[in-house]
Amino acid sequence: FFEETLRLYLGGKTDMEAAKLVANWVANQHEFALKESGDPALSGKAPALAEVIVLVKSGKISNAVGKDVLLAAYKTGKAPAVLVEEGGSAQVSDEGRLKVWAQEAISENPAAAADFRAGKESAVGRIVGAVMKKSKGKANPALVNSLLKELLKS
Repeated sequence: FFEETLRLYLGGKTDMEAAKLVANWVANQHEFALKESGDPALSGKAPALAEVIVLVKSGKISNAVGKDVLLAAYKTGKAPAVLVEEGGSAQVSDEGRLKVWAQEAISENPAAAADFRAGKESAVGRIVGAVMKKSKGKANPALVNSLLKELLKS
């Protein structure tokens, strides 16, 4: 199962980092989804797992959403990309939208913004949380983090 998922994910190339990533997904999320889905058969599941890993790695969905999509794919047999589209669970990476949410979150959290500007780097986490709340968890957290730091330093 691991080899088939790795082959599908890599398209025939060899990459140790990818092998570790696939092994982690197989050992953790796949095993969980397999148990929760009530369908212990492995047949046809490697393509779904490979597709979820691609969606997560590309930034289209978050790791947390990936776990949910994998479980749904195992339960329904639907392709992960279809489930992401149907559920509207794609991550928001549009800088324009993120910037609006970031600016609103900064103005709504002046103490955290002041703490960050005073050198307390961890204060940005409170503002990232506010952006995630505004986006209903769909904002790309890595992009939000870098965008906030950029906005707060200017």
